[in-house]
Amino acid sequence: MFIKERIPPIELEVLPQLMHRLPFHHKSWPDVERAHYMIKAGHGGEIEVDRLLKQMRWKECLFISDLQLSEAYCQMDTIVLTPYFAVILEVKNYSGTLIFDEESMHMRQITKQGQEIGYRSPVTQIWNAREELLVLFKEMGVSLPVYAAIVLPYPTTLVENIPKTFPVIYGHSLNRFIFTLPRNGQPLPNEELLRIGELLIKQHSPFSEKNYPQTFKYHPSELKKGILCRQCGAIGSRHSARTYHCSICQLRIIDGFRHALDDWFALVSPTITNRQCQDFLMLHNKNAARHVLLRAELKRVRKKGQFYYYK
Repeated sequence: MFIKERIPPIELEVLPQLMHRLPFHHKSWPDVERAHYMIKAGHGGEIEVDRLLKQMRWKECLFISDLQLSEAYCQMDTIVLTPYFAVILEVKNYSGTLIFDEESMHMRQITKQGQEIGYRSPVTQIWNAREELLVLFKEMGVSLPVYAAIVLPYPTTLVENIPKTFPVIYGHSLNRFIFTLPRNGQPLPNEELLRIGELLIKQHSPFSEKNYPQTFKYHPSELKKGILCRQCGAIGSRHSARTYHCSICQLRIIDGFRHALDDWFALVSPTITNRQCQDFLMLHNKNAARHVLLRAELKRVRKKGQFYYYK
């Protein structure tokens, strides 16, 4: 049973809009596209592992998805709690071949197209996660053993130089892997297991929101302005006071002002002024900007004689 469900990363919503707002010729556009691809693939792999865990026959197991410990800068894809032990699963959804190097703690991916890409080894990540969970258990007075594994969701991924520190398993063998781990001592009652799970969830502290201009090295002035089509990113043409139309998709743009403000808050700044709204949404005057901001039902604060609007 999942006591903390997985939710899609906010980047899956924000990065496509950044690709629409950022000119295609911008030097960071390929980096944004690749980041979106990696996050989408990673989330897809985690969803597949969640599906497989839900099929497990050991019904006493509890599952916690995406536990983040911001102070320790630690994130655990999945924690499996059983009456005898806990297991941390680090999900890696890569195509091609993965080559591990335990001495340098480095991992290479050779894609199906023959491209070679280097990464920090997930062995380091899962080692840190296990240590953090052991610390939490000690603080909570819990004596459950903690195991860990790197999980490849699909059998099409090949592996060379399998690390000795932690096992690398395929998604289809999850049931067998967890079921055959040692069961020592007296099992914890279901009520106690649930209490431990709820205490862990209380420790969840999400990482701070990403600074996209800093991460992808763009200046807000480089972003495309106006009301954009959510499908293709083209600048919409105005048909009436509130209606925009995409000449490429031939679709009416719904809630264009709201989506444009969402883009500003995600890609530029958590606050916006009337002047910034007028400029970014390409409105004719400050009264039009004020009308849009008020209709958006934003909060506002006055500083040095100027209103700043925020969510």
